[in-house]
Amino acid sequence: MSPAPAVSGSFSAAAVPVGPSQPLTVSEFIPGQKPGNVAVCLSGGGSRALTAGMGQLNALQTVQYAPNMSLLSQAKALSTVSGGSWLGVAFAYLPPSVSDVNYLGGPYVQAASLTPASLGSLPSDCMGANITSDFTLTDMVVQAVLLYWEGVPADMLWQTIIALQLLAPYGLFAYTSGSDTPDAFFSYDQNALNGILKTNPSLQQERANLVSSQPRPYLVCNTAMFVTANGQSLLAPVQATSFMSGIVSTPPGATDANGFPAGGGGVTSFAFNSTPTAFNASTSQVTVAQQRQWALEDIVGSSSAAFAATLKQIASSFASNPEQLAQALLERGPAAANFLVRSGVRLLSGRSVLMSALLAHATGDLDRISAAASALSDLVPGYRYWPVAKPPVGSTINPTKFADGGSLENSGIAAMLAYGDIDNIIAFTNTSTPIIKDSSGIIVVDDSLPPLFGYQPYVAGSGYVLYQGASNPSNPLFQNSQVFPSLEFQSLLDNLWSASGGGSYQNAPMYSQPLTTVANPWFGVAANRNVTVLWVYLERVKAWYDELSPAVQNILGPFDSMMSDFPHYSTIFATQLSPTEINLLANLTGWIVMNAQSQFQKPFQS
Repeated sequence: MSPAPAVSGSFSAAAVPVGPSQPLTVSEFIPGQKPGNVAVCLSGGGSRALTAGMGQLNALQTVQYAPNMSLLSQAKALSTVSGGSWLGVAFAYLPPSVSDVNYLGGPYVQAASLTPASLGSLPSDCMGANITSDFTLTDMVVQAVLLYWEGVPADMLWQTIIALQLLAPYGLFAYTSGSDTPDAFFSYDQNALNGILKTNPSLQQERANLVSSQPRPYLVCNTAMFVTANGQSLLAPVQATSFMSGIVSTPPGATDANGFPAGGGGVTSFAFNSTPTAFNASTSQVTVAQQRQWALEDIVGSSSAAFAATLKQIASSFASNPEQLAQALLERGPAAANFLVRSGVRLLSGRSVLMSALLAHATGDLDRISAAASALSDLVPGYRYWPVAKPPVGSTINPTKFADGGSLENSGIAAMLAYGDIDNIIAFTNTSTPIIKDSSGIIVVDDSLPPLFGYQPYVAGSGYVLYQGASNPSNPLFQNSQVFPSLEFQSLLDNLWSASGGGSYQNAPMYSQPLTTVANPWFGVAANRNVTVLWVYLERVKAWYDELSPAVQNILGPFDSMMSDFPHYSTIFATQLSPTEINLLANLTGWIVMNAQSQFQKPFQS
């Protein structure tokens, strides 16, 4: 039986205003105490971040807080960005038929016990298994063309592709033929769902994805939306949670595509991407008109929208050179078609269109192929956003373009600090940038870290320069991300460098840093809050390498020149990884947690 699509019509939802008089806390959504008020942050970074996060969550599930209670089960929140969202969203909603252990790659294995044979396979339910085939950029462009020919709107192609790849294997997405209507919205638990259905009986015909019955932290999936502020095109932070979605801050002077001031809170997540038709300020209930419900495919797809932008660029080059796309269809079309069919796409017209395209390639008639490539220029997601602070009832709401969460703030830390009851953060920075010293002795780290302290990313010859007072800053999209005092940045650099062995990379770069927040209205962070961040920076580790057997070391190669820039696989060009690459990276990141258990237990004891 084919999946029941989302429904259109008029719906009632709760507006969740957030502001100085209405501060945000996790406890207002999930009541109860959690030791240490700990948030775990999984940075962006594509398949590298997904894989590193597998090892990190697996180890946090293995390390105990108390008998029969893992550290991860006691975490208060989980903040994810881009590739971290690929892992974290499905983990939050994992059905009971899939074990956490298998999803995260199997039981933790000591580095010394790894063998070339064991590295070559993954559990069938493992998230990493979904990125071992049909997941190159070329594969995804060809899949986009076939789905477009099937009738999927261009601005939903990326979300559909990533949902087929990473959500469908767990029953969290099912393709509805020739449309952009997903078969399920999402909520927290049965009580939350009952509240939605009570006022929206028409949604009873639609499936709802609920958070796993296993203990799960409060999920914040981070994406971003284009806004205009002071004549600049910038990004505002959008949070998607199991309860509400929206811009929970009030970015100063920022307006959306419709000219409305952005921010002020969220709306019950299913009702995001809609048009408000009535608002009761006394009850904070809003009535919306909606063609379909906001779904997990939307939050995972928009959180990783940098890949949609990359696919758009590739399609643009194909539009001017259709022979290249024709060749890609010739080489990868059958495999892409087989993948889509295995994933539930019937390809009623796609197979015949594909055959026509291949025939066109053979005969030199490339018009249809060129037209398809041109149509993919609208791959970047866009949604009907409206501000919760003052719903524009009766106004026309045109879509506003969204962007990758990492294009604004790639660590997930700033979003977490918007919650007043988060006191400790474990920040997994799963970067592609090795930590090094330049010729001037300046410690170079990933671009995501300096903006958190008010600095522009590192520039050779200049080092780190403050955003404040800069007339032409580099990476201007990061200029509103400061949440910590600038004076504390050098301490972070020095301690990460020292922890790594000062260039020997003997140990993992980790540092537990007590910090006081600075006010950030762009993210809704209050000033003078005392928090502690356990920074965990992805880097090669000699102590781990030395535990490996000679046969496994031989796979990696000499420590100083490991295979394929291990562990810093390219974010964009290494989307597809082998089981061996996945197992090695996940084991490294899990080993780091397992071999520093006391450091990871400490935040929960604060």
